[in-house]
Amino acid sequence: MEIKPETLADWMKFIRFHPDLAERFMDCFWESQLTSKSHLLYALEDFPDLGNVYIFGGWYGILGKLIEDSYNLQTGVIVSIDSDPKCDWIIKNLYSTQSKVVGFTHDMQHFEYSEKHHPHTVINTSTEHVTQEVYESWWKRIPAGTLYALQGNNFWDDPEHIRCAHDIEEFKKINLCENVQIEFSFPCGGPNNSEFQRFMVVGVK
Repeated sequence: MEIKPETLADWMKFIRFHPDLAERFMDCFWESQLTSKSHLLYALEDFPDLGNVYIFGGWYGILGKLIEDSYNLQTGVIVSIDSDPKCDWIIKNLYSTQSKVVGFTHDMQHFEYSEKHHPHTVINTSTEHVTQEVYESWWKRIPAGTLYALQGNNFWDDPEHIRCAHDIEEFKKINLCENVQIEFSFPCGGPNNSEFQRFMVVGVK
């Protein structure tokens, strides 16, 4: 996982100059968050030309920026989508206008892809945060032939997690996974020295 010095400097400046948002922003850097992003970036190296990338639940664009910084990955535009409008504002204030990462405020359930920037890769690392109905509405809008990468977990104790899976087989089933190219689970550290499993599937719809 590569992080360019200017990217790290941008993150630290944001924390320094926006103390009111710093605590939530730093949640992106818990060990479990970094572990999850590292595994995803490593898996995506099997598909080095990602084209236009859409990240759902993109939060503050951290994953998008890590993809942009990765020497082994080539992309077009990287659209980081979140339902929280603060995320869009933060991305606009965090990265230069030359960055490929752009923020967009939208509910994933009703998101329509741009004709100008046709999606080649779709990433959703927050599958546990939405209902089955919302997920299925999101899934059916992904064009056929699109590379997808999904992550979720079995960490039921978080009240924001409303659609966890017990194991990777259940994860694939509830997320309608097809044409699976890569699948695995890995341990992540939770609060109070707990541990949970995170699941990841990469395939082509």
